[in-house]
Amino acid sequence: MKLASGRVDLLPLTLAELSLAGINYAGLEQALGLNPSGTELDDEMLYAMQIRHSKVMQDPLNYPWLTNWAVIQREEQRLIGFIILKGCPNDQGEVTLGYVIHESHRRQGYATEAVQCICDWIFSDPRALWVIADTEKDNAASHKVLIHLGAQKHREADELIWWRIARPAAQTPAGTLA
Repeated sequence: MKLASGRVDLLPLTLAELSLAGINYAGLEQALGLNPSGTELDDEMLYAMQIRHSKVMQDPLNYPWLTNWAVIQREEQRLIGFIILKGCPNDQGEVTLGYVIHESHRRQGYATEAVQCICDWIFSDPRALWVIADTEKDNAASHKVLIHLGAQKHREADELIWWRIARPAAQTPAGTLA
């Protein structure tokens, strides 16, 4: 399974690929047939890989909803970041995600493009009515990505803002309210 957008491809990491990412990032890039980025995962991203690995192990049939999706810059054939899906649509039709783009590829529109691409896939499921993302309050670049995608502030805490993107009206299944 692979999703494609203008400049990026999104690839959901398998259980084996999640394992490899946590122990040998260059090996993951090689296994995916990509050019090496020289990137090393920080502790937060290594932890995210471990959590996603655990979730996929618990529910392998729903792995696309539970894994990290590799964001691949198509022209360079380079892994430039990840979108983290945190589960199937819940009872309120919400799907929670996170995302990170490597420093060398930030502020070039890749996050916006990748999140839009995954939102299109998410909203292709009739159960999905909302995409939820949280950001740190001081992460202006991430706020800009979400605002550009039509997200509205959903709630706030001391350090975080939760954003909500509604299913586009054209994609709303008959008989549901978005």
